[in-house]
Amino acid sequence: FTMYPSMESYGRWSSASCVPGRARVALIVGASGIETVRTHVGGSWEPATGRVTDLGAVPAAAAAAYFVDLAEKLDGCFARNTLLPAVIADSADLSQRLLAIAQRTSAPSETRRRAINWLGMFGDPSMVQPLTALGRTADDEKKSVGEAALFALSHLPDGVGIPSLIDLARTAPSSRARAKAVFWLGQSGDPRGRREVRSIAGDASVPNDVREKAVFALGQSDEATADDFKFLRELFGRVDSNKIRDQILMAMSQGEDDAGRKWLLTIARDENQPVEARKKAIFWAGQADNTPTADIASVYDAVRNETVKEHTIFVLSQRDDKAATDKLMAIVHGNDDPDLKKKALFWLGQKDDPEVTKAISDLITRP
Repeated sequence: FTMYPSMESYGRWSSASCVPGRARVALIVGASGIETVRTHVGGSWEPATGRVTDLGAVPAAAAAAYFVDLAEKLDGCFARNTLLPAVIADSADLSQRLLAIAQRTSAPSETRRRAINWLGMFGDPSMVQPLTALGRTADDEKKSVGEAALFALSHLPDGVGIPSLIDLARTAPSSRARAKAVFWLGQSGDPRGRREVRSIAGDASVPNDVREKAVFALGQSDEATADDFKFLRELFGRVDSNKIRDQILMAMSQGEDDAGRKWLLTIARDENQPVEARKKAIFWAGQADNTPTADIASVYDAVRNETVKEHTIFVLSQRDDKAATDKLMAIVHGNDDPDLKKKALFWLGQKDDPEVTKAISDLITRP
């Protein structure tokens, strides 16, 4: 967990570095009571002037208890800002207080979710059972308390929540909860979790929306391996769901090696594949930074289907390099179908390139 004066970040999702120092908390009080809580770490206060009251240094445990009490009283929209100074207080063990908030059904949902999130960050093995119970309450409602519990299980230290999360991925009452459990397993980086995600992705007895999330989790995670991508390529031919196949195609653009993008180009050229799959394959190949423009151009030359050719023209138009522009110009000047030439000319016209503008002008004014 890292924190700046104006932001907080988890894991590797930000390049921000910690700012060491005391926590400094400002409460803005209006006619109806406390309106805003702002937490800073490090730095120093400006001297208190006017209507500002400086309470000075407060013992960490007392400050933490105060802010937890405050979080229970304020509306849920303040939970994020109000619980933050409590959980970062030095030497303050708030696990039981946070759990009590999480389990209190009368508390605002946002307050409960924030308490659960912090339990995932700072909890211990004793939190697995209550978080699992909360995870089973997840339903089809977005941002539910149960979903927060699934996140928390994936973040408990030393992977102690992973076995419960695996169980929830298979047995949670709602399909959405199972899909969310699968997603967090894929993000956890735990080998047990990733093995289970693969198993779920390949299991035809699992609902398709859960399998889609499993494919997404495998392909989009920072922890994705070459074996994960190989597994997905092999899975592509074994599934009937177009949505799962689409997720696999998208995943292949995320790999760092050439295997994924070469496979996408193979799918794009394959006349036995559905046209929509071929279009998506060439699109995602074009999105991969390591796909040479020449390889995309070669797909245009190789395929016979006009719809795929047209989509390849679009993919070429999204690239800013000279090779893409040259290929589009070659299509315009070549012997292709007139409709394809018009498409290439249209996309060339969208480029802010003086040389292209002149070439189009010369073409239009040519006798």
